[in-house]
Amino acid sequence: MLWLVSVVIIVVLWKYFTQKQNDLARLPGPPRLPILGCALTFMGLTQEKMFKKVIDLQNQYGNRVVLSAFGRYSLQIYNVEDIEIVLSHSRNITKSRPYQFMEPWLGAGLLISTGHKWHHRRKILTPTFHFDILKSFLKVFEEQSRSMVEELRKLNKESTDFIDVIPFISDYMLYIICETAMGIKLDSDKSETKIEYKRAILDIGSMVMKRLANIYLHSKLLFNLHPMSRRFAKSLEKLHSFTDNVIMERKKAYDSGDVVYVVNADNGGSKRRLALLDLLLEAERKGEIDLEGIREEVNTFMFEGHDTTATALAFGLMLLADHEEVQERIFEECKSLYGDSDSGTSMSDLGEMKYLEAVIKEILRLYPSVPFIGREIVEEFMLDDIKVQKGAEVVVHIYDVQRNADLYPEPEAFKPERFLEADSRHPYAFVPFSAGPRNCIGQRFAKMEMKCVLSEIVRNFSLEPMKRGARPTLKSDIVLRCVHPIYVRFIPR
Repeated sequence: MLWLVSVVIIVVLWKYFTQKQNDLARLPGPPRLPILGCALTFMGLTQEKMFKKVIDLQNQYGNRVVLSAFGRYSLQIYNVEDIEIVLSHSRNITKSRPYQFMEPWLGAGLLISTGHKWHHRRKILTPTFHFDILKSFLKVFEEQSRSMVEELRKLNKESTDFIDVIPFISDYMLYIICETAMGIKLDSDKSETKIEYKRAILDIGSMVMKRLANIYLHSKLLFNLHPMSRRFAKSLEKLHSFTDNVIMERKKAYDSGDVVYVVNADNGGSKRRLALLDLLLEAERKGEIDLEGIREEVNTFMFEGHDTTATALAFGLMLLADHEEVQERIFEECKSLYGDSDSGTSMSDLGEMKYLEAVIKEILRLYPSVPFIGREIVEEFMLDDIKVQKGAEVVVHIYDVQRNADLYPEPEAFKPERFLEADSRHPYAFVPFSAGPRNCIGQRFAKMEMKCVLSEIVRNFSLEPMKRGARPTLKSDIVLRCVHPIYVRFIPR
């Protein structure tokens, strides 16, 4: 162990004393010690304290803040012009270090991969988000939304108490991603597997943040020697077991020809497979991807396709409960489309929900599921007179820019009408799904899903908060999370 630490120290000292002058060193940031930089600033912080520390950086140091440790520089950016330069860059698409900590879980799937592999995987997966495929998903969105409403009615009969919406919503988002993207119906599964899966995701997120806060754990060697690595491995086993079962179940159906098709009217009526997993299995048959590659993408989409949307909906229900007038306006919009009927939702109905769309945008403005995006720079570029060199990291602060008072007057207020007005804001002032070449492939899927769920809930219930005006304490994690549960009461209309 001692020799390993000695080698690490020697390598760090060599890098520190041989590095070139870096323009980023001129920018403000937390106090920097020789060699250590500002590593001690974040050492050992809880997830809650880390989030607060990161959010305070702009207030203390301005719109360009630099963090450094052991010769590495991390530029934090907060203004829309800088954000556009970074996110629109065609070559700088490599994800930053925290994403690498998730690689044992997600592999080099669409979220983490870069270069040719990323382009190739994106090309394979894009067809699953074609309009006709999304249209076919609408039935699942509607069925699960109605199941959710029935479950809420059942809970209301048993008790008029408040409901912790985070685990409740998360269950249904997991059902939806399994049925739509994976072709597997999970809601009939009453075992502990889904509970263990979701718990493992939370554990992984917590460990990734702890590893990020402790610079010595950035090393794979040192992390593998740490007790946390054993806990990490146990969580990984649960996650991989869950998704491997999903893959094997669908693979049996695919190999036997027992798959569901949807007609693509824009392509001469040709048939396309419904599930994302089927596209991957077809790509495997053509030799374009192997089973390990399928596992990478399934792990990625199982996580991204349910956890981010569940988080956004939980914050959304909290905000709606606190704003009765917004609920009523959504209800009236739905009533104008459906009247008193219990008819299903069509794509044209979703398109007419203009106010609900503005509500969803305002939810995502205040509580973007991914509050920060990091890039590892592979091609140097300029920000005014500052050269950002290859090897640096740039972090885009989505949470902060979307609460900028110059872009959004009364930034802390929940005002959906700001998205009904003519939009004169900079195109990179609202980027909850990222932007540029690495924008979220599933953003239309997510917005459709949120519309279906929120419209169905508001058509059937009035929402009340436990404490009016209360807002959650947030913490750093893989996605935006709150420290305490979010409680909402659902009163049948």
